Amino acid sequence: MEVRPYIAVGGCFLIYLAIGTLVTFGNLTPYLTSYLRKRVKEDTTYEETSWIFYAFSTTSLLLYLGGKLGCVIGRRRIMIIGSCIFSFGIAVTYYSTQHSFVATIITYGVIDTLGFVCCFGHPVVTAIEWFPTKKGLVTGIVASGFALTPLFMNSVQTFFVNPRNLKPASDGFFYDDEIIENVPALFLVMGSINGGILLIGLLMYKELPRDSHQEETTSSELTTVCEASKQLRSKELSGQNTKDSDCRTTIRNEESSTSLEEDITRMNVNEKHQYKNCHIELHISPKEALKMKEFYLLSTVSICSFYPFMFLNAFYKTYGQTFIEDDKFLATTGSVAAAVHALFRVIVGLIQDKLSYKLTILLLLGVKTVLLFSLVVTPYGGQVMYIIWICGIFATFPLIFVCIPAAVAEVFGTTHTAEIFGMVFFTSSSSSFLFPLVFPHIIPLGWFASFCVTAAVSFIGLLVAILFPETHRTQSLISEKNKANIERSRYGAVEY
Repeated sequence: MEVRPYIAVGGCFLIYLAIGTLVTFGNLTPYLTSYLRKRVKEDTTYEETSWIFYAFSTTSLLLYLGGKLGCVIGRRRIMIIGSCIFSFGIAVTYYSTQHSFVATIITYGVIDTLGFVCCFGHPVVTAIEWFPTKKGLVTGIVASGFALTPLFMNSVQTFFVNPRNLKPASDGFFYDDEIIENVPALFLVMGSINGGILLIGLLMYKELPRDSHQEETTSSELTTVCEASKQLRSKELSGQNTKDSDCRTTIRNEESSTSLEEDITRMNVNEKHQYKNCHIELHISPKEALKMKEFYLLSTVSICSFYPFMFLNAFYKTYGQTFIEDDKFLATTGSVAAAVHALFRVIVGLIQDKLSYKLTILLLLGVKTVLLFSLVVTPYGGQVMYIIWICGIFATFPLIFVCIPAAVAEVFGTTHTAEIFGMVFFTSSSSSFLFPLVFPHIIPLGWFASFCVTAAVSFIGLLVAILFPETHRTQSLISEKNKANIERSRYGAVEY
């Protein structure tokens, strides 16, 4: 068995595991806010420190640029550069957090996110290229690394900063000197851990070897990835009865008794299954993608999914502190939720491979909407209900990082997946400009109002997802090309 593909996917997983540190902000924010409040600016609030997370979201707008640079200088090179920037941005926060709040935003919200932008997207594309017939599964496996980070990093943060499990004060902040003094050094620890993981991941990382004769095509052209498929078709059309374990075809020569209509039906039914190690797909350029309605539907759903993701990541612990005084339990909740999130990234990938993007997205958005609306009642159920609800909502987050990238690869092809996904993510990240304008007005109204607004946004995404076509334009173009090939085969010529 060839192990190189699995090692490469493992490297992609580790890269995502490292850059996922940014989503541990929900666990980190009570410590960081308390430190800034006592050492830098005494009236610092959680609403203000949430600007660090907004800075992360805003800088993520450059994801398209990260994908473009990967195409220009190579994925490995841009990820090496990004890894250095990412680790540096976290480590240097040791100094910035001791001097000013603005400097902390720049280092932990902007600089490390620039490294994130350089690394994000490319590992998923590489994994899909190694396993083109299992897009959802490998996307889920690689993306699960991003979700698994809080599983161990939350514990590292809590153990390092608050080893005695001290409770916050009645106002939700920590004032104990033992906790406060540990906060700056935590960023050195996180920077070192992430740097080590990124180094191992990059050593394992390898792209699928490309033959020199294989060229990229635009939306009107088909790319044949496996030459064996072409040879097999030629032999069958010549009357030879050749079998190939890697590539199979349902096209028969003109002497076959099967009608043209039956051939077309069989081709469409087996379209996704007739090639194991090779397949035919369209490669849509970013410019062409902007002309397709699927791009805008995916972007809108991404926006409506990104808002709840941002909100819960930033405030799940702050909300839990209003009725739960056990800091370690809240940190454990974040870790367990991260594990559930990671597991469901794989499960959701499998579901999407078996069903479709549309059905999977509708299921996730429906569950998320219900749980967000009812999150306000968790104090009546105590710790048990709280952890169940948080884990349930986290289980729906693969929508952004699994369903959307896999759908982009399926609709637009793998050649420009990183760039087009960057464009989709750009639209969702752009909505982060609204968060600082919305939250200060909603949070004073209470948690119930905050949860209702977040759930309403999720419900809008559900309505938009209903409009996504069952058979998108790419599938139609492939079916038309297959039909044309069958017709040509009866006259002894097939177009590739």
